[in-house]
Amino acid sequence: MIIQQRARLSKAKRMLLAMTCLAVLSLTAQASAFQGDKDLFADLNMAGRTAYAQARSKALDGDVPVFVVSDKVTLIKGKQLGSRSYTPALYDQLKSLSHLPLGIASAGIFAMEMPGDPAWRAMLEDLSSKANAAQSRLNLTAFNPTQKERQMELIERSLAYINRALAKPTIDPQELRAYSNSVAPLLLSNATEAAQVQIQALDQAVNDLAKQLTPDEWARAAAIITGPKTAREGNLQAQYFLFAWNEKATGQRVHYMENVFADDQALGVFQTVLNDRKIGTLFFNEPSRMERDLLGDAATVELMRRFGRLGPFQP
Repeated sequence: MIIQQRARLSKAKRMLLAMTCLAVLSLTAQASAFQGDKDLFADLNMAGRTAYAQARSKALDGDVPVFVVSDKVTLIKGKQLGSRSYTPALYDQLKSLSHLPLGIASAGIFAMEMPGDPAWRAMLEDLSSKANAAQSRLNLTAFNPTQKERQMELIERSLAYINRALAKPTIDPQELRAYSNSVAPLLLSNATEAAQVQIQALDQAVNDLAKQLTPDEWARAAAIITGPKTAREGNLQAQYFLFAWNEKATGQRVHYMENVFADDQALGVFQTVLNDRKIGTLFFNEPSRMERDLLGDAATVELMRRFGRLGPFQP
């Protein structure tokens, strides 16, 4: 009798132990699924992102006038108030002639870096043909006599160099440098005059559009300049607005949108900037905080620890 009772008790213990193990395994599986399911809070994440997107879409509906500058200047204040071109023919002509020596130099660099590839010859021959055609059209340009004489000299020096280069099997680095140095002052003179006429036209376009703004709106206006990365430093259009508004640097009222060329795309980026600055102010009392990676500060500390900048690394 006692033996039977002990047997039943032992069996009950085994069942209880088995049930306990199953419960533990179930909880472990649930915890593992919880930790591994990246979409566990997908609905919550989407709701937060949707609210952010809706606020962002209204960021320009306020009272901030925006000048969007690409190949034209467009003024937007809730809606488009007008657009002006600001690129005179003289600017385009000076720029086009200046591309001749830059093309020659590029062909020379190609020849030196790709020995055995004859493509540089075709490049120089094409430039020679186009330069001769340009030379015959100088009387049709907006150049004054001094400018015309300068372009003639630029073309003649370039054609002379091309003829010398094509007469040899390879590009002579010293001759290429000598040619480049000889035309550099001509390029700088073209650049100086191109900057003058474009700034004059830009100033006129901005002032025409700004007539629609009150003095207070002009004091709060922002400018978005679109363009490639390599034109960012010292960009003419950005400098214009920095001087006009006495700003120290881009990023506050003047914004350069790198590798952005469409006006609507630039406005979309600017809406993000405006919305993020409000969020940065609310959370951190730092308007520009969201323009840095939110993980950035913590990442710096962790990486300093991990790579021994804070002492021996402890995994």
